[in-house]
Amino acid sequence: MKKKFLLAGLTLVLTLGGCSAKHGVSELFEPDRIYEKALVYTREDQVVRGLETKAAISATLLNEVFPDKYSYKDGIFFFVGIVTDLDVEEFKKNYHIRLNGMEPLSIQKVESTDDIYRLMPNVNRWGKYFIVKFPSISGTKYTIDFGIYPYGSVQLAFQRPTKRR
Repeated sequence: MKKKFLLAGLTLVLTLGGCSAKHGVSELFEPDRIYEKALVYTREDQVVRGLETKAAISATLLNEVFPDKYSYKDGIFFFVGIVTDLDVEEFKKNYHIRLNGMEPLSIQKVESTDDIYRLMPNVNRWGKYFIVKFPSISGTKYTIDFGIYPYGSVQLAFQRPTKRR
């Protein structure tokens, strides 16, 4: 008899427990919308000379990830990450970054404590991260040309969607 009450009580607890509000472990499986959107608008490549990688570059089109904060009217904004073992002074003197041939209007360093650092995909402690602002341009195709003299350059192509998701 005791076993029947114990079994009935356990069944009741499990049944009612399954009807409770979502929390804990179930929240781990819900998608992170910002991260997911940032992945769609992120491009990566490497500057390679011989068999040696001189720099790894990633760029995320912020206008599509945060349209309320980064408006196309104000410019075209990218979250750019650079991982390199080059000396800082050597890197500053010998690199270029252009969008469809245009120089950036501003380059702002992003610290690891900034909110955007934690939201972006593929960040790591060895990289240096920046928000790079370019002037507004017409068209829907953007190409970032990033290069380090004398090692070479890479092009990262982006497509601006015609409809906002």
